[in-house]
Amino acid sequence: MIAGPAFVISLMGSALALSTHYPRGGILSARQNPSDQDLLNACPGGSGSSLERADRCTLVHIVNNPDVRKFVALGSPELNCDGGSDPITVTLGGSSTVSETTTLNADLGVDIEGIKIGGGASDSKTTSSTISKTVSFQVNPGRQAVYVAGTNFKSQTGNIQVNFGDRVDGHFIWFTGTTITQLTPDPSDVQFEVHETACGTDPTDLSSLNS
Repeated sequence: MIAGPAFVISLMGSALALSTHYPRGGILSARQNPSDQDLLNACPGGSGSSLERADRCTLVHIVNNPDVRKFVALGSPELNCDGGSDPITVTLGGSSTVSETTTLNADLGVDIEGIKIGGGASDSKTTSSTISKTVSFQVNPGRQAVYVAGTNFKSQTGNIQVNFGDRVDGHFIWFTGTTITQLTPDPSDVQFEVHETACGTDPTDLSSLNS
């Protein structure tokens, strides 16, 4: 007497389950989330994607990395490499512009340099600055010299928060899983020095300073 009704209920449950349609990819979403590539290309300054243009993109979940000092040459090098035996006195220096750099920590085929990303150190510091200075220097025979400036950069890594004016796949805000690293120059922290090397080498090779 009890088994009959239970069997009917079981059949009804099975029929209901067979008639229920779940979207491909799971119950919660019928399609995949926007890719990091599409999100980044939707940012202001990005190349554009299948998504609408985002209102703004912001660095979030920020991790402060150790500062990085990067050296650049100011002006052209001066050489005393003509075989003479006397030192020469020259004026070294000139000007150079240093700017914020952004590196995408994944290979997504995105031109990250053109994308405008707020937040982090870039909101409180200038993203580029021009350095100018000269100095008198004596170059000995067989030597060459160039004046260099080493600017301190604030290094920060984080994800990108992408804000849309309209819902994209049900949300106004999306976050990238991929991280970026921004290096923002601090124009108040610059070191100057003469970089001197032997004749026959590249006088503008600053790899020993930027290692």
